[in-house]
Amino acid sequence: MKNKILFIGGPGTISTATIQEISDRGDSVGLFTHPSSLSKPLDSRIKTYPGDRNDTSALAAAVDEFKPDVVLDFVCFTPHQAEALVPLIKGKLVQFIFVSTVDVYGYPLKRIPFRESDPWNEPVGSYAANKVLCEQAFQRSGLPLTIVRPTYSFGPDFVLSPMSHAGGFSMITRLRNQMPVLVPGDGTTLMHVSAAPNTGRMIACTVGASQTINTDYTVGQPTFMTQDEYIQLFADVLGVKATIVHIPTELILSFDDPETERSLLHTLTGFNVAFSVDKFSSHFPDFEWHTTLEEWARYYIEENDRRGTFPPPEDLIFDDRLIAAWYSAIEGMRLK
Repeated sequence: MKNKILFIGGPGTISTATIQEISDRGDSVGLFTHPSSLSKPLDSRIKTYPGDRNDTSALAAAVDEFKPDVVLDFVCFTPHQAEALVPLIKGKLVQFIFVSTVDVYGYPLKRIPFRESDPWNEPVGSYAANKVLCEQAFQRSGLPLTIVRPTYSFGPDFVLSPMSHAGGFSMITRLRNQMPVLVPGDGTTLMHVSAAPNTGRMIACTVGASQTINTDYTVGQPTFMTQDEYIQLFADVLGVKATIVHIPTELILSFDDPETERSLLHTLTGFNVAFSVDKFSSHFPDFEWHTTLEEWARYYIEENDRRGTFPPPEDLIFDDRLIAAWYSAIEGMRLK
C-alpha cells in the first residue's frame, strides 16, 4: 500500500537523496519547506507546502491537508520547535523520524568507533546541546519515534575543511593551484566522512520500517580517515599532490582572534571522530553504499566548476594568516 510521507525541510545535502528514494519506491511525498528552497528543481510527483518552520499555523495546515502516515523532520534545531510540533502530529502517524546529529554523543568520544549504546559525553556547542534537548522532547512525547544521527555527509553545497564549514570551496581552489592547505595538529586526527546520497538512502530505509520504532541509528558510510587522507581524497580527484601544512592545534586555539573562535576546532575537528554503523547494518543487512567518496568528490568539484562557485586563488582566507605566522615563527627559531 502506498504510504504518505511528509518531509519538514529539504531538499538539502542529505534530504535530497531521501526524498528521491521515497518517491522512486512509489510512496506519496509531501514537502513543507521554506519558499527559498523551492527554487531547486523538484520531482513533479512531490506536493509542496511553502512555509517557515517556525510558523506553527502553516505547518499545522500542511499536516492537516496532506494527512501523512510518516513525518521526517530535517530542520528541527531547538526544543521549542520540537515541543511545538508534537501536538500537530501526535495520534496521527505510524512513525515520526527525527534527524538529529552524531554531535549529540559529545566529544571527545568515549570509544572509537563509537556505538549508539556507548556512554555519551556532554555535547560540545549549542548546536549539539539543542539537538540533545530535541531528542529528549520527542522521547517524552509518546510519538512512534525513530531517531537518525547522520555523520558528516558532504554534498555539492556543503564540504568541511578542518577549520571551517565554509572551507570546502577555498580548499579546492588551494589544492588546484598548489597552495598550502592547513591541517591542525599532525594530520592523524580522524574524520568520519560520508557521501550525502548514501546517508540519505539510509534514512529512507527507516521510513515505514516497524523495527525502527523507538530505535536510534547512526547513519553514514562505514568510512573514517585521517584529516591528511581527507585532504588528499580531493587532491587525488584533481590529480595533484596536496601541500599540507601542520600547525599545532593548541597553538591555533591560543590565538586571540574571532576566526579562531568560529573555527571547528572547538566543536568537531579537534577531536577523533569515528562511528559504528553496525546497528543500522544489522537491521538492514542488504543495504549497499553505492556512491564512493571519490565519485562524490568528483561530482562536488564538477558541479561547483559548472556553477562558478570556487573563489579565485588571490582571495585570502584565515588559513593564510595562520600559515604565514607559522612560517615566520619557524624561520625565527632557526639556529644562526
